[in-house]
Amino acid sequence: MEKNYQYPDTNDKITSALIKKEEPYPGYWEKSEKQILSIIKQTIQKRLKKTNNSWLLDAGCGTGRLLPEFEAYFDKILAVDPDVQQIEKAADLVKHHGFANKTVFENVPIEELDWKKESMDVILCSHVLQHVHTENVPRILNKFNWLAKKGGLLFIMTTHSGRKRDYFAKDYFRGAEVVEENIQKDEFNSLVTNKLDELPIHFFSIDSLTKMLENFGFIVLNFSCYHVLRTGTSSDQSIEKDQAANKSKYLNDKVGRDMLVTCKKQISTER
Repeated sequence: MEKNYQYPDTNDKITSALIKKEEPYPGYWEKSEKQILSIIKQTIQKRLKKTNNSWLLDAGCGTGRLLPEFEAYFDKILAVDPDVQQIEKAADLVKHHGFANKTVFENVPIEELDWKKESMDVILCSHVLQHVHTENVPRILNKFNWLAKKGGLLFIMTTHSGRKRDYFAKDYFRGAEVVEENIQKDEFNSLVTNKLDELPIHFFSIDSLTKMLENFGFIVLNFSCYHVLRTGTSSDQSIEKDQAANKSKYLNDKVGRDMLVTCKKQISTER
């Protein structure tokens, strides 16, 4: 990732317009994400070993919007992002919420982070992998392996292909309307090097992401799809459609714009 990186969707204008266009009813997007955050919290409470020096890494923290959701579970937080403007907003948010004394910020790409090996109890990576160069995805996962304690947890939230393969797209405005256009891998990789107002998106199949995670020493514990967008059915007014999708292997593989992949670092792994 080049220096002076700036996230291409300034003030989330493109994403906000897409949500407004595609969510089945107002407020659904937020409700769907809250269910996923609840799953993460429950898993942390169940699996996190009690210590006097527990660490959370928010890898690609952006403006820090998720930090207040999880800070109470940890003694220390490391928040990392390559966009200096984003991380400055995150620092202001943390100060506002009163836990700046236990938060460390690093303005670097995740794969370049210089930090102690096997120091993180939990790593959270929310909607980062889908926007980075495809060659950097394995580098980031390798860094997660380096940073995670043995048996440590990794939560990845990213876009979900719903197909048997990965594919790529870009979101941008055509006049007043937001458009999502499928593109080739080469064009996707060219867009991640800082072209503003065109948001490149890598949609991962669960199979391809699972294989990569296993290659870098992680065991996938659970997979949940969410943000199940317009289906044209009467169930569009109910958040229960997320729950129904995750009870069906057929639907689980095919629906949901986003997915949560919950992982644990193998105890015996050495890299």
